[in-house]
Amino acid sequence: MNKKIFVLDTSIPVYDFECLSQFGENTVILPAILIEEINKLKDEHSDRGYAASQFTKILENLSKSGSLEEGVQYGKTLVKVSNHQNIERLKSWFSYNENDYKIISCAMHHEGTLVSRDRMLRVMASMFVTAEDYHADIIKTKELYKGYRYIAVPEPMIGHLFTSGLANAYELYPNEFAILVNESNPAHTAIGVMKGNRILPLDRMLQALLKESGLKLRIEPLNLEQKMYLYLLLDPDILAVSAMGPSGKGKTLQAVDVGLASVEGGKKHQLLYTKSIIPTDKKEDLGFFPGDMNEKIANHIKPLYNSIEHLYKKELRSKGLMLADKILSMREKEIIDALPLALLRGTSIDERIIILDEGQNTSNRMMKTFLTRPTDASKSIVMGDIEQIDDPHLTKHNNGLSNMIERGKTEDYIGHITMDISPDSRRGKVATFGSTKM
Repeated sequence: MNKKIFVLDTSIPVYDFECLSQFGENTVILPAILIEEINKLKDEHSDRGYAASQFTKILENLSKSGSLEEGVQYGKTLVKVSNHQNIERLKSWFSYNENDYKIISCAMHHEGTLVSRDRMLRVMASMFVTAEDYHADIIKTKELYKGYRYIAVPEPMIGHLFTSGLANAYELYPNEFAILVNESNPAHTAIGVMKGNRILPLDRMLQALLKESGLKLRIEPLNLEQKMYLYLLLDPDILAVSAMGPSGKGKTLQAVDVGLASVEGGKKHQLLYTKSIIPTDKKEDLGFFPGDMNEKIANHIKPLYNSIEHLYKKELRSKGLMLADKILSMREKEIIDALPLALLRGTSIDERIIILDEGQNTSNRMMKTFLTRPTDASKSIVMGDIEQIDDPHLTKHNNGLSNMIERGKTEDYIGHITMDISPDSRRGKVATFGSTKM
């Protein structure tokens, strides 16, 4: 095998501090300026600061094994730190950023492939060396798993679904939904769900779960995809649920409804809401807002508050209560809590419904942080829309939500639904128009 040389930009360890394990039997060059930048970042109270501090620990352990300048083995990969550079050629082209020059010129000196998550740096570098994105967490599939599929069947098979269930002759994944379509009459359909080793009728399964749970839900599913989602939310054997779809599909509303009903019914201790705080404008950054953490995060958790307002609107109106009073009461009674995703690190979450909203704005590492917090006495719900990614370094194929969906489809304790069957928005006609025609 021809071994390759990869030169890393600082964006790589800041994104994935375990990146050195992703390059196989090749050589990874760390430009000296990368070490300087990691040193500056490691004390930041942020996700990238945490990643920088963890990467620093890895480098420290490597430095104890030998000279990083000469090269130290990290698993199958040889890791070196290099200060070789000649930026004069680059200065004749650009007058932008000397740190970028140093990284590109390091790649030029070693005749290596520059790996960076910075798109413009890759464009600049491509004039002098081979440059590519970081591919370790990209989902290698043409179409993301939907959680359901259409299956054409003979008419008797639909009857069998309701009498004895169907054998899994279609290689369905655990908890995957089957929309059975009558071959001779396509208008005749039935919905099954893969449970154990049989495909069972969804409506009967859902009714049984509603009865067994005893939960007093405030809203009912309006269409097939919301029925599927509700089934996943209610099944106690499913410990983690992911839901993908555009705004207005009821993803947050249904999850909050089940979460609050679970707390009020004594099934769980608390509903915990979280999301990754990725400002689309500098003024949205948490540090910009005055007040304590609750006041700072309030602007980012409006979907939770909007859901509570919708679910309790009759109570609020009849008692003349303000939403703020209801929220305060719920917080004081510890019925709900809300935290930025970064603050969950190091915690253990037990007997809670935990909702991660805007999951498309998480990296694979951030999603790992979230999924490793709850115990099996909790239920994790992740939702988002990969068409609405705010982080410029994330794509449809490398974000945490996509990774969870694709990697979790074979697990019987994980369920997923893509809410794209019905064009309708739960919010109404205008919202449907906005999501489908604008």
